[in-house]
Amino acid sequence: MLKLKKKLETEKTNLLITRPEKDSIILSKCFDPKRFNLFISPLIEIKKMEYKFNKKNRYDLIIFTSKNGVFNFNFLTKKDKVVVIGDGTNAILKNRGIKNIVNVNGDLQNLKKKIRPLLRKKMAILHPTSTDLNNDLKKFLIDEGCYYYPLGCYNSEMKNSRPEVFESFFNSCKEGIITIFSRRTAKSFKNEISKMGQLQSYREKIILVLSELIKNELMGIGFKKIFITEEPNEKSMLRLINKISQEEL
Repeated sequence: MLKLKKKLETEKTNLLITRPEKDSIILSKCFDPKRFNLFISPLIEIKKMEYKFNKKNRYDLIIFTSKNGVFNFNFLTKKDKVVVIGDGTNAILKNRGIKNIVNVNGDLQNLKKKIRPLLRKKMAILHPTSTDLNNDLKKFLIDEGCYYYPLGCYNSEMKNSRPEVFESFFNSCKEGIITIFSRRTAKSFKNEISKMGQLQSYREKIILVLSELIKNELMGIGFKKIFITEEPNEKSMLRLINKISQEEL
């Protein structure tokens, strides 16, 4: 439970954004520079990968578990039936004229619950995704009797592309909020923290994550304040950031 008290109106909140470059820039536009000192330090780098795709193949369902799958897969048609995780991904597809969309506003567990009634035996399912494949989703769909076809169309590399910004956030800010949107970003964050030392001085900063799984990934690195958003999505993250920016623990 968060215990908050009113923050001085003149104080700015230091905010570290760790999403991939494109997502970080988009997210940063949600914040008033009069209220926030923004530190953009992407800890994940997305690279499009070469892949082979036979346009003659037909799939009963296409699943997108991230925006990156949409950005890096070029063969989606308006006739395809699509399942997506998140309002952002849903909005991108709608803007492209895709109408047959099931939007799961949550995480992988929500996805499994919501699509189970849609599945049938021998259903062919395409999943444009990272080259780092999701074995949990694979097992679920195979157990449901479906044919699962993952397509690695991008690579998600753990890389701190702006180490000077990352270090500045920790060395120049006594307090601040750290946003982490994925388990892979959490792993990258742990790697970067391990390089810096002096962990005691960092522990008062607040980390916000989207799920228990992401929080568990961060266990053992000494941060005292790790909070989970009410819902595993960007809107819920923004609500929590704004709440904490107006209050103090």
